[in-house]
Amino acid sequence: MRNPKTTLTGIAGILGGIASIIHGDLVTGVTAIVTGIGLIFAKDYNVTGLPPGKQ
Repeated sequence: MRNPKTTLTGIAGILGGIASIIHGDLVTGVTAIVTGIGLIFAKDYNVTGLPPGKQ
């Protein structure tokens, strides 16, 4: 959770997944939640993806 861009997008994906499950679309909901979790733990090249000293 070191990158606000991917973290916020991940949270939005999780919320969208929950909404999909509530409306009866289980497959889309689970897919969105898993994608959201992946985005929360993702690195962004210009924030956390560069090696030390290259920023």
